[in-house]
Amino acid sequence: MIFIGVGTNLGDRWQALLQAWRYLQESQVEVVRSSPVYETLPWGRVDQPLYLNAVWEVSTDFSPEELLKVLQSVERRLGRPETLRPHWGARVIDLDLLAYGEEVRNTSFLILPHPWIPYRAFVLGPWKDIAPYFYLRRWQATVGELWERCSFSGWGWVANSPPSVLFPPLRPALILPLGRVI
Repeated sequence: MIFIGVGTNLGDRWQALLQAWRYLQESQVEVVRSSPVYETLPWGRVDQPLYLNAVWEVSTDFSPEELLKVLQSVERRLGRPETLRPHWGARVIDLDLLAYGEEVRNTSFLILPHPWIPYRAFVLGPWKDIAPYFYLRRWQATVGELWERCSFSGWGWVANSPPSVLFPPLRPALILPLGRVI
């Protein structure tokens, strides 16, 4: 099981999520399932707009390192600069590789599982909705257990427009309010 944390707080946030989803699909990264989309408070730097956050389970034949390069490519394609300053600042899209099965990495390029998982309610909240029993050996806890231990700083609420089922698996068209189809 491979999980990606997704966030956006600049521009048309819903469109950024949808475009990231499409670009991943085009890049041979299949989004298998999505959590509900939550609107959350900023974390790290609080002087910025609210975020939309979700966690996507994906399937791919890429190695963890190759997948991270794909994620970074999608971010750049959607307008994220090569180097984001200030750290934890506002962004059009953020795609974090949270976990790649039981793989463990600790290099200058990739740390798996993602080191900030236990501190981020905006990741744990959506993640526990789709995989509460996913075990993270690094912390000897499941996603659900880490959620229960989290301080809930920056936690939000289910975003309600478009519907939180914006990205259902295996659905050919996305139907938005008023019958608009994308």
